[in-house]
Amino acid sequence: MPTLLFINACVRGRDSRTLQLAEQLLESIREENKKDMAFHIEEIRLSTENLLPLNYERLQRRDELLANGIFSDTMFDYANAVAQADMLVIAAPYWDMSFPSTLKIFFEAASVVGITFAYAEDGTPIGLCQAQDMYYVTTSGGYIGDCNFGFEYVHALCKLYGIEHSHFVSAQGLDLEGADVATIMEQATIEDFI
Repeated sequence: MPTLLFINACVRGRDSRTLQLAEQLLESIREENKKDMAFHIEEIRLSTENLLPLNYERLQRRDELLANGIFSDTMFDYANAVAQADMLVIAAPYWDMSFPSTLKIFFEAASVVGITFAYAEDGTPIGLCQAQDMYYVTTSGGYIGDCNFGFEYVHALCKLYGIEHSHFVSAQGLDLEGADVATIMEQATIEDFI
């Protein structure tokens, strides 16, 4: 059964509009793929994970493990989950022109040479992930406009990982005076970046 990896960076939990939008998308994916293939959804809820940024000691340990070809260590659990997933759905509210810091730490741990990507002899990156699609889900109180730095960062990483299709799902303007939040959420847009 194919795996859909749901990376949940919604700090507000059940009160998160981003999580609500992500759940709408997940239901849509379930319905769309019901006949062809049913996805097993594996969720990583970042607010409950023990995420630690890389420091000198952790970098040394990581380098030692990689030098010895030990890719199954728990230090690489996130990288292995991303590499083995058949689809990624990332839910992250629009914070400070990007996303909550836990998502950056997650991707720091998931970006591992030999697991999610490698380099050819000429230095060209080669993606090692099996997923072809990534959906990035976000909501914002105002309008994101040209400051979509969170999605742009994740989109670039997915290209590095070999994930060909990035989809941006958003509901914007939710906190503007007079906003019809329910309608905006129902009419959330999906933009495709191939």
